[in-house]
Amino acid sequence: MFESDIGPDAVLWILLAASALHAVEEHAMGWQGWAAEAIGPRIGAIPTWTDFWATNGAMIVFGASAAIVVFSAPGFGLGFAALCLINAIFFHVAPSVQAGRPNPGLFTAILLYIPIGIWAYVAAEDFALLSTGTVVLSIAVGAAAMAFALLALVLGSRLGYADVDPASLEEASSSTSSAPR
Repeated sequence: MFESDIGPDAVLWILLAASALHAVEEHAMGWQGWAAEAIGPRIGAIPTWTDFWATNGAMIVFGASAAIVVFSAPGFGLGFAALCLINAIFFHVAPSVQAGRPNPGLFTAILLYIPIGIWAYVAAEDFALLSTGTVVLSIAVGAAAMAFALLALVLGSRLGYADVDPASLEEASSSTSSAPR
């Protein structure tokens, strides 16, 4: 179905480009509001737009790293494909089916993440990089990356500092500096 001379490194670069489109769709469809309602109560933390951008920034680094090293470390490289597949299935398709309506990112998850994620594994097989151990390791790497993103969100809400509008800091600073002592 997907067999070609295109290597898994190129497929992972394509998947990274798909990730950019996925982030655009999530943003345009109001990911933060959806995540606050759908994910927040389950994990006890309300995701913010800052969380969204930080996570997507990390995804860019992960995807680029994966594409660069897939020939020497296929378990890690394909971990990016696994992450995208996990994201598509467990954070877009399943919740959308459960809710009876699409969530932000569903369309690119179905149209891009799932087929390109599968293509990455097929390309790895075509280049003799795929083994049972590589598949298992890649799923573990992808699942660990997703779990870390969620754990960071939860820990950040409990142990971290909240986002602050810089203008409010300036207002607070000017009001305390003009107050009599």
